[in-house]
Amino acid sequence: MARQTTLSPEIIGRAIDLTPLGKPLLFIIIVAAFGFFFDSFDIVIVGYAMPSIAREFMLGPKQLGLIGSSALAGMAVGSWCWGWVADRWGRKVVFAATVLTFSLFTGIAGLSASVGFLLGARFLTGLGLGGMVPIDSALVAEFAPARIRGRVSAALPLCWPIGIFAAAGAGLLVVPTVGWRWLFAIGMLPALLAYIIRRRVPESPRWLAAHGRMEEARRSLHYVGVTETQLQQAERDAAAAPVPAAGRHARFADLFSPAYARRVIQTWSMWFLSNAGGYAFSVWLPTIYASVYHIQLTRTLIYTFIVAGTSVAGRIVAFSLVDRVGRKPLIVAGFLVAGCAALLFTLATTETSLLLVAVTFAFFNDIGSLGMTVYTPEVFPLRIRGIGTAAAMGIGRMGGMVSPIVIGVLLSLGSVMSVWFLLASVQIGAALISLWLAQETRGRNLELVSQVA
Repeated sequence: MARQTTLSPEIIGRAIDLTPLGKPLLFIIIVAAFGFFFDSFDIVIVGYAMPSIAREFMLGPKQLGLIGSSALAGMAVGSWCWGWVADRWGRKVVFAATVLTFSLFTGIAGLSASVGFLLGARFLTGLGLGGMVPIDSALVAEFAPARIRGRVSAALPLCWPIGIFAAAGAGLLVVPTVGWRWLFAIGMLPALLAYIIRRRVPESPRWLAAHGRMEEARRSLHYVGVTETQLQQAERDAAAAPVPAAGRHARFADLFSPAYARRVIQTWSMWFLSNAGGYAFSVWLPTIYASVYHIQLTRTLIYTFIVAGTSVAGRIVAFSLVDRVGRKPLIVAGFLVAGCAALLFTLATTETSLLLVAVTFAFFNDIGSLGMTVYTPEVFPLRIRGIGTAAAMGIGRMGGMVSPIVIGVLLSLGSVMSVWFLLASVQIGAALISLWLAQETRGRNLELVSQVA
């Protein structure tokens, strides 16, 4: 009988890099992509419901800002907590648990009889939403061969604006006819995805090997088509150019060591600033159109539906470019142009000009967002990838949590121009910090690109 290769995360990574894209890996990608789709659907539906919520509960901009931020507050907490759980207990269990959490509490939010109940339900929804995206990204990154990892990882954030587009369409169809509560009822559908994850999606072989579960890691590799021949070739490659061992379990405090300083500063700043602009734009645009520019509700929902469709187009363009031009150019160019577009809002006075500026912002913001989402899990080593990715995204949720509240205050003061200057400054800031500190990861082995001194 042929000798079985002794597994390690490095050998597993090199063997995966030798593997073609087959049906099992494609299945994992599709399931993960649906996770992104439903995550974005459930987070943004509150934006399309807010004009109706404001009328039902007689709320002003400050109260609406709290509602828009409540799920983001939960996401900030969830991102950090679930990242630690994923590094200790595995990617798969967290993936399933977070999907189940956010879908159930989305449905519960639709039963709200008071503002307090709605705030609480949205916060608990955010706990699940915040953990799903970073762990979903980490799981797929650990299965994907280096030569196509950009496109494979980009398939996930590609589905984010599709979820927003679907939420805008559902808002247009549901809210004017049967009311905003049924929009939240639709948000319970992803609970079915949790069952599929638990039954069919394998655990990351890199994580299993790092935790000494070698036979499970081998089965996971065989599931995605890795052969013993490829493992033996990977063993020879690793012996010729070894990467240091992963070492002990990750601790959150490790992120603050000098070795990670550059990537932590860059990823945290990038996520905080870009999410502060992106989430505020998604949550507040329908209400600003309706309350500030006095556009009729149905036309407001039609315009935001068009904007959401443009976001999908931006992600498709970025998906086609992420493995050609790299992650860093998409991040820098996308956020920079989006920031410049936000400045043009200050000059827009007609419905047509407001729509044109909004679609420009959405298109380029989503180009930057896709590059950012692919890039982040690539720059942290295996043992700290879950914590590193989740912490960066958690900081992003904090930006997304703060900005809707700030915008609510600015609107209550009658200062819509300050809103546009705020969006411009945070997007341009994300671009400039990434230009200065980000490294390029396109086409590089995952263990090598995440190695630190």
